[in-house]
Amino acid sequence: MTLNSRIILKLAMPLMLVALAHPAGAFQIKRVGTESGVVLRLRGDVRVGDYGRLKTILQNGTFVGLEIRSGGGSLEDGLDIARVVRDKGLVVYASKECDSVCAFIFFAAKERYMCRGCKIGVHSVSNDCGKEDADSARTTVQMSRLLVGLGVPYSIIGKIVATPPAKIAFLTSRDLAALNVHRTNPFRRNDGTASANRSQEARSVSTLGINVGSGATAQAGQSPARHH
Repeated sequence: MTLNSRIILKLAMPLMLVALAHPAGAFQIKRVGTESGVVLRLRGDVRVGDYGRLKTILQNGTFVGLEIRSGGGSLEDGLDIARVVRDKGLVVYASKECDSVCAFIFFAAKERYMCRGCKIGVHSVSNDCGKEDADSARTTVQMSRLLVGLGVPYSIIGKIVATPPAKIAFLTSRDLAALNVHRTNPFRRNDGTASANRSQEARSVSTLGINVGSGATAQAGQSPARHH
């Protein structure tokens, strides 16, 4: 399904100051040539304006997917990036930890991949003070409905709703299997130094039976007006 841009706009407009918890530095966007095609490597936290930067790059080139590593950031920009990922049918590879709105970008992918040491973390929305209030709680529910439309399992949505903004819940191997996540790097570097052979290692998390996280919430740092 497509992430409806009008729904995203309605969701994002009241949230100009609302976030999901703690980030550090703005997105670094780099083009990387691979045997599969050109990939955009994204590092750091999603900040206001990053969607516009990424959109311009995507409009001026052909890309097969994203390699992403992020602790979260701007909810509005993150949701817009998730919409573009879904609309363009991009593959997303999480190369380390991918939390909060980064997880939403991951959920929107046509195909989802992650390294063996990677974690995907989720939690509910906070206000601009890093706290949960009535408005942010309603926004969490609205976002959950959007994720249902993306085919995200109810077990994961339950973690998002139940986990306070100041904490984080990591997806378990069972959660990842339900998302059809594969534990391999789908992108081979042109210089032949890619991390994995897709034909040999593209096995699902359910096959490997590796536990990514305990599923219990862990304390996370807070930072106003951003996501985790």
